[in-house]
Amino acid sequence: MVFLLKQIYFSRIFLVIIITTHILFYFLGNNIVYNQLALNPHLVIYEIQIWRLVSYPILPLSIAEAFLFIYSFWALGPKVENCFKKNYYPISLFVFIFLQGLLTTALFGKENFYLLGTEGLSFYLITLYYLTYFRIVSQYESLPLRNMVQTALVVFFWLMAATLDSFIYERNILINSFSFAIVGIFVGTFSYLQNRSFAIELIQQRYRDFVSFKKKLEELENSNIQDVEHSLIKTETSSILVDSHPMKQNLTEENLNRILDKILENGIESLTDEEIKFLKEYSKKINK
Repeated sequence: MVFLLKQIYFSRIFLVIIITTHILFYFLGNNIVYNQLALNPHLVIYEIQIWRLVSYPILPLSIAEAFLFIYSFWALGPKVENCFKKNYYPISLFVFIFLQGLLTTALFGKENFYLLGTEGLSFYLITLYYLTYFRIVSQYESLPLRNMVQTALVVFFWLMAATLDSFIYERNILINSFSFAIVGIFVGTFSYLQNRSFAIELIQQRYRDFVSFKKKLEELENSNIQDVEHSLIKTETSSILVDSHPMKQNLTEENLNRILDKILENGIESLTDEEIKFLKEYSKKINK
């Protein structure tokens, strides 16, 4: 969204944690860890291995999947996070992970295969971001064309990479990735509907704050213009005074003109301490 505060976002903390675990398990290269943490519907139902419902996203990713995940949580995550109630956003991520694992288990309960990945989380975040932008934010500001192009390119790269990987290595990656992506879009839409009223209220308030800030800024600019005009009038008056006191026009008049020209070109703040002192002393001489 707009008007992001400079703060540490949970989206980026979560991203760092997940990527760190991916790198760790990748270098360990242990199939035992993979078999113990990946989502296996058959083992969840028949051997009550419940932890698999939430542990599957932390296993190593493909390059395309990792790229999609990093883009979603680094670029879009903070903007989505700003439209959630306090602490609701991190809770929604963990609830989504559990719901995705539960839904997959319910659909493929008799199947004995392993599933893992973060496509669901990525598409959950992308869905929330664009629904909020198209349905709410577009009422107050122009659509983020740059983000739209970036997202389209990242999703296209992920789709092509997953398709090639599936055909070349004869894996079920495409089916797994598509199923997780569909769940992410579905749950993201539902989460948007749940959070819509708060997001509308929050963005309306931010828009009102922006209008108020813009108004104050315009008032400040007008005030500065008036101050400059007043300063110029005083400068012209001082010049007249100098001309009306020929006895006071001594060798320092050249320096005075130089300083006055400097004020007109660069402003009063450009004067040095010596120049300010000179103006004060010259003003005292004129007012005697």
